[in-house]
Amino acid sequence: MYLSTSAVFGLLVVGRSVAGYAHNTTNITNTTNTTICDLLSSTLPTTIFWPESQTYNSTITSYPFPQLRLHPKCVIRPRSAEDVSKAVTILAKHPEVKFAIKGGGHNANVGFNNVEDGVTFDMQSLKAVQISQPGVVTAGAGALSQDVYDVTDKHNISVMVGRVGVVGIAGFLTGGGVSFFSPEQGWAADAILNMQVVLSSGAIVNANKTSNSDLFAALKGGQNNFGIVTRFDLRSFPAGPVWGGRITYGNGTEDALLRGFTQFKDPAKYDPYASGWLTFDYNGARAKLFTPVSIMWYTKPEQKPGALGNITNVVPKLADSTVVAPVGEFARNASMAVKGSAKRTIWATTTFRISPTILHRIHGLWKELVPKICEQFPGTASQLTFQAIMPAPKADSPPNSLGFSSTEAPEKDLVFLQIVFSYPDPSASEGLQSALKDFVGIFDAAAEEEGVKHRFVYLNFAAAFQDPFAGYGADSLRGLRRVARRYDPQGVFQKQVGGFKLFNGTTLSPPRQRRYP
Repeated sequence: MYLSTSAVFGLLVVGRSVAGYAHNTTNITNTTNTTICDLLSSTLPTTIFWPESQTYNSTITSYPFPQLRLHPKCVIRPRSAEDVSKAVTILAKHPEVKFAIKGGGHNANVGFNNVEDGVTFDMQSLKAVQISQPGVVTAGAGALSQDVYDVTDKHNISVMVGRVGVVGIAGFLTGGGVSFFSPEQGWAADAILNMQVVLSSGAIVNANKTSNSDLFAALKGGQNNFGIVTRFDLRSFPAGPVWGGRITYGNGTEDALLRGFTQFKDPAKYDPYASGWLTFDYNGARAKLFTPVSIMWYTKPEQKPGALGNITNVVPKLADSTVVAPVGEFARNASMAVKGSAKRTIWATTTFRISPTILHRIHGLWKELVPKICEQFPGTASQLTFQAIMPAPKADSPPNSLGFSSTEAPEKDLVFLQIVFSYPDPSASEGLQSALKDFVGIFDAAAEEEGVKHRFVYLNFAAAFQDPFAGYGADSLRGLRRVARRYDPQGVFQKQVGGFKLFNGTTLSPPRQRRYP
């Protein structure tokens, strides 16, 4: 039965409680007092910072969205993997203590990268970036994507990190990661050569294709479920300036842009040098305008715009900032939209196969329903964004945990969307989270009706009520759980750390063999 917009609006009952958080640990109340911070301070006196100190406050204010600025009992700023090891060893002995790990702090889910009344690791002192040998760039886990580009652009090389400069590399890479060169080279996680990891036992290990290879695969999509990554060794490659930028389109262009993106995703016309996203903005606070925007890049500038011409050639245009420039310049410009935002920001995602009508249908549902939501919460804006899924690892490459096999070609026809709400009033949080969840359900129902729904949920864009690990598929989830039991048998990173968790109520049974007691 066709899902009409008038029918589905009845599902959007904003203001009700938001369900579906059973699979993460962010809602557990932390009652720990400052004793744990005293204990940490006695062992790591120069790395522990207390409330009201300048360093503590700079950590809290560095989160890009207001809802993330929680107040832990203390902040740890480790200066080495050994510092992380000492702190984790102490925290593992106190299972009642919740702790969080902040790289760039860009994940919008409350409790995923900060914690109220617990302990927060701020990794920003571990942000050194260097070309460690030809073809390898080494970066600390506290580095932002911009920190990396500021080094690589000078040498006409690049690596696979974020397209927004303020995005931290640690969460980005361990969540899969879509980079400027991903259509050609795959998920950013697949360009990791090695990770230095601190386990719950305090052991510092390397994870790569020959050492702890199961941990290596699990971390590429499994995020913080196994340990704390302190260093990444990344494969670099020659890369000069690319063509791209932002285009804002005029009235009456929506249909042409949706048709253009559909043509861009034609499986027979895959272009490995074309990337970016198509966004539709709604700003109820400013004349209730819908504004289409594309932000796209073509990594062979002499052949621009390639397959992107289906989108970037649409007219009329209100503004066109496309240029040829190093990728670091594009990342820096993209940061302006999120750095130090005064508005709370939440998002969710879903994935589907392209069809002649699915983009028009989803856009139509969003366009009809979103003004009704935004009217209930003054000052709220929304964005609907479409992007392409990246290639799976090749058969002779180390695997990741994202659930696509080497025999698949997800880049050919899969699209993932991101729906965003930005709002100034904290009291709107519950209602907008509820609406966000309902929108995902509505979009999924439309995709199901067309037979194009796909299980994948991109972790870096997922809301707390979603389950990206289930979206990787049953085989991948079993493997992730097996690795968690092996390297973290006590479940420190399942029970004490927020984020998307692997067991969702399933018992964390002891492993058959414990390599790291």
